[in-house]
Amino acid sequence: MKTPITVYNVIILDKSGSMSSIARQAIDGVNETIGSIKSAQEKNPDQTHLVTLVAFCGCEMKTIYDNVPVAEATTLTDKDYRPCCMTPLYDAIGTTITRVHRIKSDNVDSLALVTIITDGYENASHEFSLNAIKALIDSYKDQGWQFTYIGADHDVEQVSYSLHINHHLQFSKSEEGTKAMFAKERKARGRWFSCMSKLSNLMAEDDLDESERIARIKEANEAEYFD
Repeated sequence: MKTPITVYNVIILDKSGSMSSIARQAIDGVNETIGSIKSAQEKNPDQTHLVTLVAFCGCEMKTIYDNVPVAEATTLTDKDYRPCCMTPLYDAIGTTITRVHRIKSDNVDSLALVTIITDGYENASHEFSLNAIKALIDSYKDQGWQFTYIGADHDVEQVSYSLHINHHLQFSKSEEGTKAMFAKERKARGRWFSCMSKLSNLMAEDDLDESERIARIKEANEAEYFD
């Protein structure tokens, strides 16, 4: 019998000062993404979607949603997201994914999709180095996690590869560019949800053990994510 799959949707969103020019688009884009996850929950009843949203800058790592069922995720407002100061990218990634991993590790029948959105280079971390983040990401990818890196105003491809993240998307930091980026991200996310639903059906039919199951998920995660 097929076991329902828990999907951990993790969004790590830069709120450094340079994001001020697209703050409204970032808020709207996240709200639309949450809406798309709610729709995916209805479309794929074999999946249970949880959402973590962390907005980060040099003065705080603000956890707006902390592994909440997507139906309980409230609308993001400008009170929740106020850009300021620096970009501790490594600390934001490391702190968030290690916390989610502690929770997820107790749930064998689960998936994780981590989306990182930033408009600049790391410049303020104290707890995590690049090597530490690469090691974490490699370890979690080996457990079947999916990672995507979305950025503007810097060499997105280079940073993505330096983090050992296979899937990246560059966007223009304008109202139109940010809207287009979130639309493309939602489309890709929906395809991934559908792929994982079909894959879990096949794995249930084949009655795979845990190592075989993770191998199938890793293979699927290596396929092109964005158009």
